[in-house]
Amino acid sequence: MNHNFDLLSVGHFLSYLCFGYFIKHKYKLALVLGILWEIFEKILVSNPYNRYLLKEYWLIPIEYIDDTFEHSLTDIMINMIGYTIGSNI
Repeated sequence: MNHNFDLLSVGHFLSYLCFGYFIKHKYKLALVLGILWEIFEKILVSNPYNRYLLKEYWLIPIEYIDDTFEHSLTDIMINMIGYTIGSNI
């Protein structure tokens, strides 16, 4: 994706908001999970066969999954914002 913020960023925010609501004040855990997820996404799309499967069968277009480094950082920041708000509700 060319933009650092997209529709899936809202999904990141909402999922971490819920995570923070139910599992409060585990900021290191939330950060590590967010980083691991972004690494997992990068590994997943770097394999040609997995990339083909994602293009053909996944509901989310590949452009949203194949993020730039900057977009991955933005996703992690959005995760932590959602988590912080959820933890404090």
